[in-house]
Amino acid sequence: MDSHKDVQAEDRPAEKEIESNETVEIVSAQAAKKGIIDRALPWVILAIVSFLVGALLTWFVVYQPKAQELAAAQTKITESAAMADEKIATMQTSLDAANAKLDTANENLSSAQATIEEQTALLAKTELLKVIYKFQSDVNVARATLLGQDPSSSRQALSFVSADLAELEKAGLDPDSLSGFKAKIEDAEANLNSEPLRSLDALNNLNSNILLLINNLK
Repeated sequence: MDSHKDVQAEDRPAEKEIESNETVEIVSAQAAKKGIIDRALPWVILAIVSFLVGALLTWFVVYQPKAQELAAAQTKITESAAMADEKIATMQTSLDAANAKLDTANENLSSAQATIEEQTALLAKTELLKVIYKFQSDVNVARATLLGQDPSSSRQALSFVSADLAELEKAGLDPDSLSGFKAKIEDAEANLNSEPLRSLDALNNLNSNILLLINNLK
């Protein structure tokens, strides 16, 4: 019985020694692990700091100048757009003013064209009346010389009357307005010597027709 207790007593120190060794190993492992972490931690911190410093340097060296350039470019674009709008507004104002002047010029041109047309028509009418009055004057000369018993002068005057009628026909008058004129002139010429009174009657009728023509043109 005692020997058994002695054996147990001898076994217990061995167990304590094993437990003590295990504790030492655990503590040693924890210590080794802690030592690795302690050694790695500064490097981790250094890496983080280096990353942050790099990020800051990248920001200040790369991104901030680019951002400033972008802001400057945007400002320049805005200023250019404002200047362009101002120029467009100025050009539009000038265009409106030019259009207004053009409208005024067109109105003046239309008025001038109307005036020119009126003056042209009046001039044409004046030229026509001038020929008619000469026609009437030559007819009256033929009548006067015929009354003065000067058939030669009457024949000469009648040649002028025929030329005047040709001018009137070229003037573009309605042929109906000159209807019978040529027949009366030929009648006056044919009877100038043989029947001067008949010639005078033809010239009187011709003069009446001329007066009617003048009144219609006025």
